[in-house]
Amino acid sequence: MGFWEKFLTDPYYLGKFTLVENIFLFSGVILWAYVYFALIVDSNRKQFVEMPVFIACGNIVWEFLWGFVIQEDMGIVLNWGYKIAFLLDVLIFYNIYRFGQKQFKISISISEYRFLLLVLLLSWGALIYTYYANRYDLFTGSNSAYILNLFISGMYPVLFLSTNDNRLFSYPIAWCKFLGTVFFTLFLFLYFPKEYFVLCLGVLVFIADAYYVYLFAKTRK
Repeated sequence: MGFWEKFLTDPYYLGKFTLVENIFLFSGVILWAYVYFALIVDSNRKQFVEMPVFIACGNIVWEFLWGFVIQEDMGIVLNWGYKIAFLLDVLIFYNIYRFGQKQFKISISISEYRFLLLVLLLSWGALIYTYYANRYDLFTGSNSAYILNLFISGMYPVLFLSTNDNRLFSYPIAWCKFLGTVFFTLFLFLYFPKEYFVLCLGVLVFIADAYYVYLFAKTRK
């Protein structure tokens, strides 16, 4: 078996999923990689992180667990996608650590804020790992990922409206977050057509993301 044949047919590489499914996965990974890269650049420039603190803690814990701790046969695209996402998220979380307090409307001391981050990290870690250990998740981690994604998609418009300053947020990030998740959701409909829980989550995330893009576009006029 030649290299390319093995690369395309071996489940460890691309053989786990069909060509179309791999294209959807790869497209989602690329768009979300842009989201993370843009979040890093923008947060350094604006000294404000647009990803809500509450979900940023869950996000980095999820990527660490599914990228490095939990071992599932999910193919190379997802496996390395999760690892790369975690490495980028370390830089995002560093800015959450530095600038995340600016999201709050009430005064909170640095020590209180750092304690809150620690509690959120530990809480999300316990929830995500026990959710997997009790076999509630899929081998791709999609159930827990989309629960987190629904939090992200639901909290983004709230933070956007509460700050009342669209200059702190990125329109390209809004679109790439929306489209990246659309590609992942299309993959779910193809590969997990009877996993109704995660498919329902996918539809809800789509609605919330579409609303955020609409809301952002409306404020730009």
